[in-house]
Amino acid sequence: MKFEFSTFITVASCSILMLTNLSLSGQTKFSFDDETLKKFDYQTLTPVKYKQITDGSEKRNAYMISIDEQIPISSDELKGSFTVVSDKMGFHDQDVSGHFLKYELSEEVIKYYDIPESNVLLVENENTKKLYIMESSFLKNINKEKEEKQKDEADRETLNQFMQSLGYKPYQIGENLYVKTKYYRIWCNTPTLEVLQKDKNYLKKMDSWYEQRQSIRKQLILLSPKLKHYIQLYNVQRNRMSKSDILAWSSLTKSAIALNDKEVDYLVNKLFGFSDINGIEEKQNKAISEISEYIAASRGVLGL
Repeated sequence: MKFEFSTFITVASCSILMLTNLSLSGQTKFSFDDETLKKFDYQTLTPVKYKQITDGSEKRNAYMISIDEQIPISSDELKGSFTVVSDKMGFHDQDVSGHFLKYELSEEVIKYYDIPESNVLLVENENTKKLYIMESSFLKNINKEKEEKQKDEADRETLNQFMQSLGYKPYQIGENLYVKTKYYRIWCNTPTLEVLQKDKNYLKKMDSWYEQRQSIRKQLILLSPKLKHYIQLYNVQRNRMSKSDILAWSSLTKSAIALNDKEVDYLVNKLFGFSDINGIEEKQNKAISEISEYIAASRGVLGL
């Protein structure tokens, strides 16, 4: 027999549900809020009926699972708050005479097979009083998501207060916090906090480094046509190129290499690869790419 419910495990060729014992019975409350619906819209709950059954010659009340029904958590039926009734029950896909019936949700299943922990929760909708079973890992994931969200909010507030103490006005885009400097939009995250805790003036220095880097980039761009001239001259003259031209080319290339190394150092080690908010660097990138190619070609010919 094939079951749609995903958490059966085989014990003596039978399927039994089991998970972590959360010690939640009668205590834990939860609801499927909008965030839960977005993240776990694939999850379902299975209805449970508490009703009178006939077990052999005996009549008694029992929790019986409607195994063929699956209620998606986006259903209106699952709106409202829920309480965990029990986290110590399991069920079996066959009758065991004198113990439990097929699809009866019972603590006896756990005891009978000596299973240390159950992996399903019996939950009740507080508004409708309807009963369901759900995977305990699902509730664990819901709680984890809420804890992470609370932590993110706390971290964001810590960053917000810290940035304000430095004179910045943080603003939020989506889940992220940012501040603007003269040239940059800075994402306020843990690495940003760590940097500023060591040096509160770091963002102001970044603006200064941007200006210094811009000065270097402009010098490089001015060198580009000169390097291009010598490369073209070499392509025409080869070994007939004059010594004075080679010396001038070599000196120019060394200057370009030094400037390029400085430019890269500013970008990687001081500015962390950030792009300016005005898009000036992006407009320069083609010219900078060309000078990099000219430097590489010149080094190759000159052996620098």
